[in-house]
Amino acid sequence: MAVGLPYYEEYPALKRETWRPDIRAAVLAAQRVGLHRKLMKTAAAASLYPVAIGTDAIVYPSPGPSPLDILPLTDEGKPVPGTFRLGISPGMVKHQGTQTVLWAEQQFEERGGVFNIANLIKM
Repeated sequence: MAVGLPYYEEYPALKRETWRPDIRAAVLAAQRVGLHRKLMKTAAAASLYPVAIGTDAIVYPSPGPSPLDILPLTDEGKPVPGTFRLGISPGMVKHQGTQTVLWAEQQFEERGGVFNIANLIKM
């Protein structure tokens, strides 16, 4: 199952009169900077490093099936400031999906190893 548009199809937003590539680029750049800050804070706080990064998903190895298993917490049990936090408020992230290492290996075998696992994790 393909995610998004194939590379050869034109992006539909280009036909809209309100299409502003400069604004889109600014919004995406700001989002990407925030994402990299959280990646660095999470790495520093918990020595957790992503195994794959997609446009809207980050894949971390986890010792358990819950997204709470990888979130770095303070001694009081609260999320470390500046790291990823689960929720629906701005600045928080949502859990896209959990898969096993065996699932990931199966994807690599089926697809030949030339793809980004982050684009498939939410299937």
